[in-house]
Amino acid sequence: MVIIDDIWHGGEWETIRRSLPLNTLGSRIVTTTRINAIAEKWRDDFDALIYKMDTEWDYVREIWAYIIGEEDVAAGMVAKFDMVAADFDCDHPVVHMCGGMPLALVCMFSALAKEQEQQGLHVKKASDVQDRIWEKVKRNGIQNTPGFEPLVESLQLGYIHLPHHMLKTCLLYCCIYPEGREIERGHLMRRWTAERFVCKEEIAKGYFEELVNRGLIPFVKKRYSENYGKYRVHPVMRNFLRCKLREDNFITCSSDIPASYACRIRLLCIDEDPMSDSGSVTDDGPMSEIDWSHIRSLVVFGSARRARLGQLKCLRVLDLQFNEGLENDDLKDMCGLFRVRHLFGLRGRFISEIPPEIRGLQHLETLEVRGTRITGLPVEIGKLQHLKNLDLKQNEYLKEVPRVIRDLQHLENLSLNTTGITELPREIITRLPQLRSLDVSRNPKITELPSEIWNLQHLRTLNLGNTQITQLPREVANLQNLETLNLNRTRIRKLPREIGKLQHLESLNLYLSLVRKIPMEMEGLNKLKSLVTDGFNALPWEAAKLSRLLGLPEGLCQIWKNSDVVSSLAGEILHLKFTQLLGLTIGTKQMRIPRWIKDHFSDLGTLDIRVCKLEEDGLKILREMPNLQILDLYFEVVPREPVAIRGGGFPRLMRLTIDSRVPRVFFQEGAMPMLEWLVIVFQFYAGPPNRDPVGINHLTELSIVQIRCEKECYSADAPCISATIDVLREEAWEHRNDVLFSVTGYRSGTYAANKNSADILEEVNDACSSETGEFERGGEQQQGEMEEERSQA
Repeated sequence: MVIIDDIWHGGEWETIRRSLPLNTLGSRIVTTTRINAIAEKWRDDFDALIYKMDTEWDYVREIWAYIIGEEDVAAGMVAKFDMVAADFDCDHPVVHMCGGMPLALVCMFSALAKEQEQQGLHVKKASDVQDRIWEKVKRNGIQNTPGFEPLVESLQLGYIHLPHHMLKTCLLYCCIYPEGREIERGHLMRRWTAERFVCKEEIAKGYFEELVNRGLIPFVKKRYSENYGKYRVHPVMRNFLRCKLREDNFITCSSDIPASYACRIRLLCIDEDPMSDSGSVTDDGPMSEIDWSHIRSLVVFGSARRARLGQLKCLRVLDLQFNEGLENDDLKDMCGLFRVRHLFGLRGRFISEIPPEIRGLQHLETLEVRGTRITGLPVEIGKLQHLKNLDLKQNEYLKEVPRVIRDLQHLENLSLNTTGITELPREIITRLPQLRSLDVSRNPKITELPSEIWNLQHLRTLNLGNTQITQLPREVANLQNLETLNLNRTRIRKLPREIGKLQHLESLNLYLSLVRKIPMEMEGLNKLKSLVTDGFNALPWEAAKLSRLLGLPEGLCQIWKNSDVVSSLAGEILHLKFTQLLGLTIGTKQMRIPRWIKDHFSDLGTLDIRVCKLEEDGLKILREMPNLQILDLYFEVVPREPVAIRGGGFPRLMRLTIDSRVPRVFFQEGAMPMLEWLVIVFQFYAGPPNRDPVGINHLTELSIVQIRCEKECYSADAPCISATIDVLREEAWEHRNDVLFSVTGYRSGTYAANKNSADILEEVNDACSSETGEFERGGEQQQGEMEEERSQA
């Protein structure tokens, strides 16, 4: 094994790689990097496996406990550092600050050991040492806490090597958010633009992607859902950056203001103060000495009453995004900030109107009014000719689009998300030629859009999610600058072919929409980076080359970079199945199990295939698929001899479907050790009866046997099928497990095959009343989808 640590440039790896022999001796190369782009290059060029470290301590503690076999991982590490192990607190803030960063954890224990050595016999418990270290870290930062030197050196290296000085400025701004607070991408980019760290949205987007690529703003993925677009600064990085803020006097945080502070403040962040009940600025606190008149930017966490709005004569940016208790009088006070350009986060259930005095804010460019009880906008807003960004999100009492918006001819971004509006008046859209972003999502009463929308030549973002819109017209092709299109949870069933003309489209969201087919014209969308297709039953195989599909294994997209593979599969009808497991449906008939499944699709979770012959070589390919859990096998020709499924292999297969005119399959001892659900689908077959055993008694985990056949199949005209069903019923009855046995079609019922019970539950229903019986409602829906996919193929 060769371990190469911390590679920064792709050229360095190329130099190292040339010195390593290329053979099949099973050697392993482990490399680490803090640059995502380099890791992705390794994956693309060498089919490497990327392991991304989790940033949360609770998750890492579970993984480590599993690996080293110790329940209390932290206690084991304490012992290795010769520390007092008693009363060590694994949930202490200083432990959680380190998260899943190994170097941070090692440095933390080093700091604890040094502190214990310094205190000597005065320390009786490890938790006391933790408290001391935590106080030092909060007060002085990790830069000035002994033991953290290697960590500080590593963070400093990443910070000073940022390619542009404004990247450092943007990164420093991220640390004003409270620890653990998730940051929304668009929210942060708008703040950068308002503070004039960047002059254009495109530059802000590039800076953000660069910081994410370097791992400085890690993506947050909640375990219970896909929470796209949320990021969080690692606690260690936040502590490091807060110390940088103090050194550079860039942004002043209220928690860092000493008793006597004479420096002139231009950017002030008022931190959350859990000790303040009233939320007001006290006369004897450190903030009482502040000269508010020079402040140009103010961010307030907690109560807005901690800010002295009347003294902010030079204020340009006011961000109250995290306040909920604003009232009408507070808004009147803000209307006296005549130089303000950006008002973020005016929210609160006690706000019922926007005061007409807002006409005095002639320099205003951004106005965010969210989550209030307003029913409209005053006509005076039409006088704000510099207004570019208007956010009216989550105002449920707003029943119609305010007509005054049509007077804002320089408006670029309009958000009407989660309001009570029922339509978009065409006379308003016509008067907004500069519009770049339009968000009308989460308005279920909107059923159609005015045709004037398709004439907005500058539109880059269109969010129609969670509306009742049923059609996307061909005129969408007119939006030549469109980059983001959100159609999630809409009633749209079909995408027009003209969508392939949107050459700047980068993101298309079809999550839980009714769209089931991707137009082939979309293959030409070279800039498409994200195609969200969750909710699709199946997706054409060709779509894998469109983009980095969310939810699709990275390796599958890499296949498209191999021209030989693409050429060999050109004649196949393939569909990618999107369930909890990634699967593949092969629509074309195969003479036997194709070799390319083993070569390129061995990691599939589900496989749906039609074959004429199932030979030992084909069974070997299926047996060796490590993640295969669902296999749907269709025989185009009745096998001359029974197909023997012997023991070994199929380590995770849980459901098997065999579709044939008559299933000539025999399970040997040890076959399919994890199989729980066996489905056998009969087609009409008039051959002689056959009472050969099927061998389901060898399926040790079997719990469900499901027979599907048409009405005429289970009759005197088809004695072979009737005899086979009788054999299966007898074997299910004799099975050592309690097996649910059901026959659907002519006879529909559930039979409890239990040796200890003499009762047989049987219910005769109409032939078309059910496809899957009554015992598994979830399976009924899933199988219905499977049949639909088969018919489409």
